[in-house]
Amino acid sequence: MNNLLLIPLIVPLLTGIILFIYPHYQRLITIIVLTISSILSLYLTYYSAVNGTLVINFGGWKPPYGIQFAGDVLSLSLSSISLLVTALVLLYGYHRPLQENVKLPFILFLLVGVNGSFLTSDIFNLFVQFEVMLLASFVLLAIGNRTVQLKASIPYVVINIVGSWVFLIAIGLTYRTYGTLNFAQLSERVASVGMTDYAIIIALLYLLVFSLKSALLLFMWLPKSYAVLSTENSAIFSALLTKVGVYALLRIFTVIFSVHSAVTHQLILYMSIITMIIGCIGVLAYRDIKYMICYQIILSIGIIIFGLATDSDTGLSGAVLYLLNDMLIKALLFLVAGTIIHQLHVKKIKENKGLIKSFPVLGILFFIVTLTIGGVPPFGGFPGKLMIVQAGLMSGLYISTMIMIVTSIISLYTLLRMFIKVFLGEPSADKAVDKIHTHQYVAMISLLILSLCISFFANPLIELVQTIDNDIYTDTMMSGGKK
Repeated sequence: MNNLLLIPLIVPLLTGIILFIYPHYQRLITIIVLTISSILSLYLTYYSAVNGTLVINFGGWKPPYGIQFAGDVLSLSLSSISLLVTALVLLYGYHRPLQENVKLPFILFLLVGVNGSFLTSDIFNLFVQFEVMLLASFVLLAIGNRTVQLKASIPYVVINIVGSWVFLIAIGLTYRTYGTLNFAQLSERVASVGMTDYAIIIALLYLLVFSLKSALLLFMWLPKSYAVLSTENSAIFSALLTKVGVYALLRIFTVIFSVHSAVTHQLILYMSIITMIIGCIGVLAYRDIKYMICYQIILSIGIIIFGLATDSDTGLSGAVLYLLNDMLIKALLFLVAGTIIHQLHVKKIKENKGLIKSFPVLGILFFIVTLTIGGVPPFGGFPGKLMIVQAGLMSGLYISTMIMIVTSIISLYTLLRMFIKVFLGEPSADKAVDKIHTHQYVAMISLLILSLCISFFANPLIELVQTIDNDIYTDTMMSGGKK
């Protein structure tokens, strides 16, 4: 069973290589393969909840000598969602010819880096998986003949290269100080000596790196790069890339630097608050549809990390639940927005367009997405956001919790404003240039149904995420996994 842990990595990797050699029926093959892989990964998530963390030691070498992958509920659920979201986004764009034969293979290679980051239990291998992911994202960002894409790729590449340098410095300091890079061993050794000044410096370096990757406060690269991507690429990037940085923050600061966390968690708290406020200002200030959505991403990152900053089991469980929903709903939001832009041929909304008379289903989808992002019950964003609010209040973070609630309300208001401008009123003179294909609706409705499942099955899902136990996670890795 443990060997099945490699499915989220091996399947996209082999499929991507095959599609380089045999570039026919690329989308169909990829959608089928990723759908099957996501189902198997969901089963592994359930299996790990019942039977404990799955561990694979390459070559039979246990830590600290070998490469180790570990899958618990957190990492496997994120891998499952990433596979499923990618399959549905590709289904959405099924009718569109790929610009380049290399485009879809690099989407698969991006997925390899994403899932490798979720499943690795070693910091250096985490760095390697980040680089695989970033290299694929560089190619996808630059593909196309548009000058704006090349301009946007330059700051994206430069900032991420600087982040990689800082990451390597942090890795070097970690190994020099603790003599290991394995998550479980680092957890034991940091706990044995406590948060020394050296440990705080290392922790702050990791905070800097993963904040840059997740757009926590250090978000300047995100709006310009995501706004120039195609609809499908922007949906995949928004669902996956920043979430890898969020996962790294959740894992590093709950497994390794969890003891004496007053300094780091206080800083994380301030960063999450500022991120929420900046995201809120961005969604209020812009009328460009894609820029508004980019700042919605930034705002959501602040909310998730606020759950981590509460330093409580309830906050962490709420953050994970909200993170899973956010991967689905941000992909859906970009698909709906891309459809709107395609139909209206406008990127900025200044007057009512009355689109709901031509596309009522699209209007209903956008309205439900709006309520979901706003955390309105009974939609998918509500359970996780409620748990984060509860954790904030229980931790005595009353002002911070109020900021989260206010920014969420403003986020809801801005999306409702967009809904009114785009869908309500009398139809404008702009003509819809194309119909919305059935498979596009199937992809968008499927993402919405998956998000709604998070709300409708909230109790079992909360029980599932509450099985995330860092002590069991580290103990299983140290023992090399169950026999």
